[in-house]
Amino acid sequence: MTSVHDSEEDDGAIWQAPGIGVEKLARNVMRGSITVNVIASMGVFNPALLPAEWSFVQQAVALLMWVALIYASAFVRPCVRVQPNPDFIALVAFYALAAVSVLWTGLAAVAIMKSAALVMTTFGAYCLITRVDIDEIVGATALGLFILVAASALCAVFVPEIGVDQSWMHNGQWQGIYESKQTLGFISAYLMFFACYQKMTGQGWIVFLLTFLLASTCVIASESRGAGAVAIAAGALLVTSMWSIRCMKIYAVLPVVMCILAALLILYFYVTGYDSIHLGESTINLTERTFIWQYAIGHFNDAPLLGFGINGFWTRPAIYDYFNQNHGWVLDNYHSGYIAVAMETGFLGYVLFVASVYLFSEKVLYLIATRSIDRRHCALIIGFVVLSFQSNFTETMFLRSTMFTSVLLVAFFFAVCRPVPQQ
Repeated sequence: MTSVHDSEEDDGAIWQAPGIGVEKLARNVMRGSITVNVIASMGVFNPALLPAEWSFVQQAVALLMWVALIYASAFVRPCVRVQPNPDFIALVAFYALAAVSVLWTGLAAVAIMKSAALVMTTFGAYCLITRVDIDEIVGATALGLFILVAASALCAVFVPEIGVDQSWMHNGQWQGIYESKQTLGFISAYLMFFACYQKMTGQGWIVFLLTFLLASTCVIASESRGAGAVAIAAGALLVTSMWSIRCMKIYAVLPVVMCILAALLILYFYVTGYDSIHLGESTINLTERTFIWQYAIGHFNDAPLLGFGINGFWTRPAIYDYFNQNHGWVLDNYHSGYIAVAMETGFLGYVLFVASVYLFSEKVLYLIATRSIDRRHCALIIGFVVLSFQSNFTETMFLRSTMFTSVLLVAFFFAVCRPVPQQ
């Protein structure tokens, strides 16, 4: 005979089971959305695979995945608690300024959509890091990157008319499924980084070697020097961080150092007016990237305090056409994340950006000192942030509203905005 107490326990079990099932399903949805998001958002596909007029589909899929992730996060219990300390406030203030900067760009439809996407992905980064374990995020991200790199390698080998760049500037260099060899190089470098982390956290040798060798082959074949530097730094950062706490502390300060170096570089072009870097008798233009930097910085005085706003610089016909007339080519890209921050959010935005980076480094050092963060996770976060800041010297990844690794950077910043323990 069943007692009332037993009946109540059975009812409770029946009532709780769907809740557990719903949370498990929501977690699977979040992990799956990460992988699809990586595949859709990490670069523009080759026009032979996806016509240029359909490139918006990639952004639409990426944003749809963020919507799915944010919705699913409502059914998952938080695994990390974030507190509105100064580091959190500075980070949110910077992205809030970037989002509202659309108000002084002429309110073009494209700028408004980019601002809305930035708000959505920033909130998505918060939901991601507070609901999904970091190791699960890495696993889902690495899977997406592996699919992209494997598809690129197959394309380069079996469909060389698409996968190999035959232009006079890049004759014979791999570009895979992308329209740019730099994209393939950096994606492969990030895959090498995550593969190293997974190996250090218990992944088998066969999977690691397969992933690492495939990614390194694409880095070498794409001949992207920036990606090569990222790839070399990737393994070194993780290994030495796990080996030495002192190294980890040094790396935690590097993002601040790089922000200062970038500010000095911007000041150099602003004061001298040069369109390249002069060291003695040597002239460095970094494959003509410095031409873009000097041209953008030369317009800094036109909007010094608040900048031109998101998507508000290259969209001005006078600015776009003048560069094109003088150089015979023009890209809707600063080729430097630091210059993008300075030009689109102005002096105020750059100050907020540097403040958030400084507070991030200070917080990480405190969490290390108090042993309030998992050592492996700390090494991963520091390594990823350093690699992202290094990449932004020659590529624009800050303030990218759909590129997954750009949003993951924000998520890792949120990851250290946790309550401060008493030492």
